[in-house]
Amino acid sequence: MASGRARNSLLDPSDVLSYFLWSLNHPPIAGRNAEHLVTDQRQFTPLHPVGHVYVLLLMTTVLWGAGPVAGKIALQGIPTITAGMLRFGLASLTLFLALPGRIAGWRTLGRQDLIVLLLLGILGGSINHLFFFFALGLAPASHASIIAPTTSPIWTVLLASRLMRERIARAQVAGILVCVVGVALVVRPSGSSGSVPAVLLGDLFFILAGLAWGIYSYLCKVAMRRQNAETVLAYAMGIGGALLCPAALLERPWHALAGASAASWGGLAYLVIGNTVLAYLWWNLGIQRVGAGRTAVFSNLVPPFGVLIAWLALGESLSALQFLGGLLCLVGVWVCQRPATPGRGPSSA
Repeated sequence: MASGRARNSLLDPSDVLSYFLWSLNHPPIAGRNAEHLVTDQRQFTPLHPVGHVYVLLLMTTVLWGAGPVAGKIALQGIPTITAGMLRFGLASLTLFLALPGRIAGWRTLGRQDLIVLLLLGILGGSINHLFFFFALGLAPASHASIIAPTTSPIWTVLLASRLMRERIARAQVAGILVCVVGVALVVRPSGSSGSVPAVLLGDLFFILAGLAWGIYSYLCKVAMRRQNAETVLAYAMGIGGALLCPAALLERPWHALAGASAASWGGLAYLVIGNTVLAYLWWNLGIQRVGAGRTAVFSNLVPPFGVLIAWLALGESLSALQFLGGLLCLVGVWVCQRPATPGRGPSSA
């Protein structure tokens, strides 16, 4: 069949890097030629009005801002890895049950699609969760609201420079340096609750969680060149939950789960529905509808919402220097994501 030959020729890249480079240079095909790429209407995501998408992205930042607080509460009664397994496993199950007509069957996925989805599950569902939630047991939730969301866009810029050979503008270098200074002020010991070494280790884990999320966001754009946001999220979260299952069993969580308080289960329920299903889905829709760059700008709103919610719910507060560090992180991310001045090309650093 001609269409089969065309589709196979488009999937010639045999490794994930070549597939990644190919995907970024071949946008989805619309119209009559779309049959060469997509044969199942479930792979199409309806075009939501741009204004609607921006509202969803704003709501996403609020949901993610409350995530560290919900995580702190959930971890009071549920072991860390078990919480991740339940979070992503239940989130994936919810999507498959609620949106059966929107999620492509696994038999329709190509080998390269499965490779990218596996990487997304490892990064977004396993590594990111492990670093982030182990960090929550060591450092304040307010640190989580500042460090992870402000460092992940920086990692994305550096990744694009490395893999795609994109030039880094001088303004982006300046933004990265400002963000680094901001993070240094946030993680500066300030006599907060908990020992200083533990808090610093937790802050390091938040930085590594931001790295995992930055790579996840980058590869998410690749996956959604061929699959819709619901399919990408359902499979990535299911893979992430499955990968955490063996380690969760080693925690022997039976007694902890049986004795977990209603607040801990409520925190987990929020992580499943609000922080994962809705937030991840709306974020993926934003990347697909308005682009990764414009979507990433909304990550600037997670720190203020997160710090405010941590203050209201947990009574956490930041010192003046840490507050200044948070502002510098926001400024640094804004400078990195600011579009270049028209008529001027980026200056390589």
